[in-house]
Amino acid sequence: MSATDEWLAWRTARETDLAQEHGWLSLTAFAWLPDQAASLPGLPGRWWADDSGAHVEAEPGESLRVGDEPIAGRATADVEESGSRLWVRHGDRVVELLRRGGRLAVRTRDPQAPTRLGFRGVPTWEHDPDWVRPGRFTPSDRPARVAVRTARDDLVQHATVVGTVDVDIDGVRHRLSAVAAGDGLGLLFHDTTNGDASAPWRTVTTSAPDPDGNVVVDFNRAVNLPFAFTAHGTCPGPVTGNRIAVPVTAGEKRPA
Repeated sequence: MSATDEWLAWRTARETDLAQEHGWLSLTAFAWLPDQAASLPGLPGRWWADDSGAHVEAEPGESLRVGDEPIAGRATADVEESGSRLWVRHGDRVVELLRRGGRLAVRTRDPQAPTRLGFRGVPTWEHDPDWVRPGRFTPSDRPARVAVRTARDDLVQHATVVGTVDVDIDGVRHRLSAVAAGDGLGLLFHDTTNGDASAPWRTVTTSAPDPDGNVVVDFNRAVNLPFAFTAHGTCPGPVTGNRIAVPVTAGEKRPA
């Protein structure tokens, strides 16, 4: 299989994942949980959070359930920082519980979301082998926890930087802070296509570093984070300084 064919197969898997019934394209609402029981727009029941976790109270007729069990009274759940779980169901909708910046919130995932029903794929630049770049990973002496901006103005998150990746683009060396991402390294970055042809930032995952720290950075596989598709994402932004001063004309474009 050629490199282009491998990329096309990867693109198909990527778009199939996005379009799952309760995937990223199904988000229709986000709300921070209040500290007193209150109604939330579009949802039955009364919702709140305290030191013991998130709570919802509902009457049987409100048709809220956890798994297959209707909620008749109160249901309680919790998640760790940066975690999430699909928690409460209402018809074919699912209420996701998440914790960000020490606060609990809920998001509604609805298979009938217009973003999902209208999805026709993510626009991309054509595959270009010149955008498959060698890089060199230099691990940090100690992972560093740094604050980063997010897709929400009311939220700051933290990234754990495990080192840097040097990658040459058009003869200019760029040093990008890296986070762990499976066997490889995650590079969230800005470039000069942002806000025009591409989303405000994107991310790309490198190959696993070899014993000498060599990695491959395939910008054809640069992808949008969920916030590019929905207003209900909490996606972290790049670490300060992760800016490529040339147009990265590879990977995913801004969704139409």
